[in-house]
Amino acid sequence: MFLCVIIPCLCSYLCSLFSWLLGQIPSFLFYKINESWLTSTKRNVEIVKNLMDKISQLPDELLVKVLSFLSTKDAVSTSILSMRWKSLWMWLPKLEYNFRHYSVSEGQGLARFITSSLRVHKAPAIESLSLKFRYGAIGSIKPKDIYLWVSLAVHVSNVRELSLKLFNFAELPTKLPKSLCKCKSIVILKLKDEILVDVPRKVCLPSLKTLFLGRVTYSDANSLHRLLSNCPVLEDLVMERDKIDNLGKLSVIVKSLQRLTLKMSRPCHLDGLKMNSPSLKYLKVIDERLESDSDDESDSDSPRYFYDFEDMPKLEEADFVLTFQNIKKFFGSITSVKRLSLCLGVYTEESLYHEGLVFNQLEQLKICSCDSDWSILLARLLKSSPNLRELEAYVIEDHPNGRTDLPNQWDNQLNCVPTCLLSSLETFRWSEMHGLLQNQMDVAKYILKNARCLKSATIFFPTTYAQETRDEMIEELSLSFQGPETCQVFFH
Repeated sequence: MFLCVIIPCLCSYLCSLFSWLLGQIPSFLFYKINESWLTSTKRNVEIVKNLMDKISQLPDELLVKVLSFLSTKDAVSTSILSMRWKSLWMWLPKLEYNFRHYSVSEGQGLARFITSSLRVHKAPAIESLSLKFRYGAIGSIKPKDIYLWVSLAVHVSNVRELSLKLFNFAELPTKLPKSLCKCKSIVILKLKDEILVDVPRKVCLPSLKTLFLGRVTYSDANSLHRLLSNCPVLEDLVMERDKIDNLGKLSVIVKSLQRLTLKMSRPCHLDGLKMNSPSLKYLKVIDERLESDSDDESDSDSPRYFYDFEDMPKLEEADFVLTFQNIKKFFGSITSVKRLSLCLGVYTEESLYHEGLVFNQLEQLKICSCDSDWSILLARLLKSSPNLRELEAYVIEDHPNGRTDLPNQWDNQLNCVPTCLLSSLETFRWSEMHGLLQNQMDVAKYILKNARCLKSATIFFPTTYAQETRDEMIEELSLSFQGPETCQVFFH
């Protein structure tokens, strides 16, 4: 018990001490030594030496633990302190090489150093390897260097987490070794930007649980399918697409998947989205492409452009940001959701879910009012969510297709008060309520009037509104309130 308390405290103290000590040492493992610097800092060197003599008496395991709290560059710098420290950094479980704005000579020096450090690494496994290179001199660090480093991490060090980000790195996307697709040890894989995902026919990633693919390029339309089909324990998948990346129809068929995040924006192309992941608990889809990005603009439910989601009985939370899409296929598969967030662009009433669907589990609803027809969807959701407890309306001002200035009538959308307003809704919040739009005022007044179990209601007006205008709106909303006396109502 004593060690559990004292070791973290000691590590924290030593880490702070190292931060000062290493501030006295130049980065001469990466750049040339400045002789004048050495001459002018003899006193600091003596201080460092005396302190390091005392620290060096600690056991190797503790010193390596301390080094793990430092950046890789600083940890490697300690190798010049004494013979005792020369190889300690080679036992680090986590290595991070993060460089930007480097020159040709600096990049070449970095490449030699990273190659050497991976070859002499002594830990039985690399828990985490991060390689991030941005805005450097193109060609100073070559794609073949990345290829070699990933190969060493896979074959020699049994890497468990690999994070690779290349931006403004080379003229073409960088290809990774095929051995990465057969790595038995890797649990977390993150690939971002100028990377080519070229998946061979034989793939086996038996331990991979987390996969992040951010703005990468695929060698062909089937690369992603081959990859996902051979990740038997994959639980968390994040994909970001904002360019032509050679994917057409996107299929996510992973039985073990629990969390899925898809973000798509112009000019990426999509022929269709099909998903069959019955274990899914969290789903987020951000699709901000124009409908005209589809090859078939006349029918968004055509075989070339569709959303096809199988039932997700374990889904607890869903977050959709969709623009110009027919979303009927979504709602039938997410009726088990407990927390739902929606921001929908321009659509028609026919594109909404079918009447008759019931969201018995839905407790929290967050809906964006950026489109003129948003209240149609809100009315349907209120009617079909008998156990709703929290409702929040908001607006994304910079939504690419928001149309908050178009008129729409809330009247007659509900012929009777929804069950949730009479028996379960406790919290109502509206961020940036545009009271000058009659539609939004009507919605707010209806909820304040009919929510019988409300405990708190909070409404924020745009900061651009004059105080007189705000006061008039507050008075109108206050007069409509018929909730319980214990309810707290706030206007901001």
